Amino acid sequence: MTRLNTIDGGFLLTESHHSPKHIGVLIEFELPSGRGSAWLRKMLDEIRKVPPGYPFDQRVRTLSGLQYELETDVNMEIDYHVRHTVLPSPGNERQLLDVLGRMHANLLDRDRPLWEFHLIEGMSGRRFAFYVKIHHSLCDGITFGRWLDDCTSTSPQDLSTPPLWERDRRPDDSEEREVDYVQLIIDGISNLGGGIVTAVGVTKLVAKMVQRRFFDRDAQIALPLSAPKTSINVPTGAARTLSFTSYGLEDLRAVGKSQGGSINDVIMTMCDLAMNRYFREHGDSPEGPLVAYMPVNIRTEGDDGDGNLLTLLQVKLASSHQQPLEAFAEVHESIVSAREVFSGVPRTAVQYYSLMVALMSLFEEVLKLDKILPPVNNLVISNVPGPAEKMYFKGAEILGLYPISTLPPITALNVTAVSYNGRLYFGLIAGRTVVPDLSVLTSYLDQAFGDLAEAAGVPVNH
Repeated sequence: MTRLNTIDGGFLLTESHHSPKHIGVLIEFELPSGRGSAWLRKMLDEIRKVPPGYPFDQRVRTLSGLQYELETDVNMEIDYHVRHTVLPSPGNERQLLDVLGRMHANLLDRDRPLWEFHLIEGMSGRRFAFYVKIHHSLCDGITFGRWLDDCTSTSPQDLSTPPLWERDRRPDDSEEREVDYVQLIIDGISNLGGGIVTAVGVTKLVAKMVQRRFFDRDAQIALPLSAPKTSINVPTGAARTLSFTSYGLEDLRAVGKSQGGSINDVIMTMCDLAMNRYFREHGDSPEGPLVAYMPVNIRTEGDDGDGNLLTLLQVKLASSHQQPLEAFAEVHESIVSAREVFSGVPRTAVQYYSLMVALMSLFEEVLKLDKILPPVNNLVISNVPGPAEKMYFKGAEILGLYPISTLPPITALNVTAVSYNGRLYFGLIAGRTVVPDLSVLTSYLDQAFGDLAEAAGVPVNH
């Protein structure tokens, strides 16, 4: 059995019916030449015969004290996890998004291993797709990317690529060991010392934020509960709506570089400009800059394990949106300020701080405090690196990777981007009752990118 750490377990602890904590991806393929539905169904039958490895063969067991561990599911049914969906004709994008929205809205069954794999056929233009859904307690975007690398190939001739769930690596502590009471005492002392260090680190982090915000008068620092109230910061309900778009990676890089910034700065500014227009068109006027959660990978060079090694930075976005480049400069400075505050703080302290902030949102929702308290954040914006080369699965070329993420409590919008083969693929997910016209927001995102590129004097081909 494997004990989940506090951060991984936090995704189970903060999960609710209205805020599932699984992540997903739509992997879009082109059928190999001369292949069709019969080939797809034969391939599905073959991969169903492959037994799952860790953590795909594990189910969650709840311990006392809000702790969780993984145990092997000896009664696992692969047919429950590996499923087949055929879109009705004509198999257009609207039908695909509706099906994905329904699939992604449902909680994963905690009595079984926390993942699903769906083969989707019937798409137009000789396309098919994999939709993979897995609980965030088992992996983050970086971990999932590693798994994807393991089950794909850069060669269309390589037909030996395994399914995602064929894993042969297990954590070092997965083997049962004889109880060593001396070691238990040593471990207890070590954990106590680590807890003291973490508590000191969290205190240091909070002190740095207060110092920068109030004494150094850095207006770019986003404190907890400092986000403005908006129409998208309400309980979302269970239903979800999705939208996808993509951009040339070099186009984004060129826009950021022209202003002394990065691709991430461009993404954050695009989202801010798009949301400002969306609010304006819907008669919503937030009082002050939006605050975004920005998940950040905190792995070091030696961190090659699975699970979650990320933190959530709170980034204050632009105060003015009249000039795209001025908004970009503000967002860039906010990201720099947020990173500076978190620098030099122990990694565990940063993670625990992020978990405490996330729990604030949960308490707001559960205790119905959103009517009187400001939200912890307004939306989530993240950027995850993916494969740089063209990839194949059993000879089928991957055409695109569209991330489908999760929504925190009191937050009806998440925008996640994943890079693949020279493009950046955006997956937008929202509460259907709160943002029913997500495609409109996506069009504003496209417009924001065009406005930024034009203002920067960078020619692009969207």
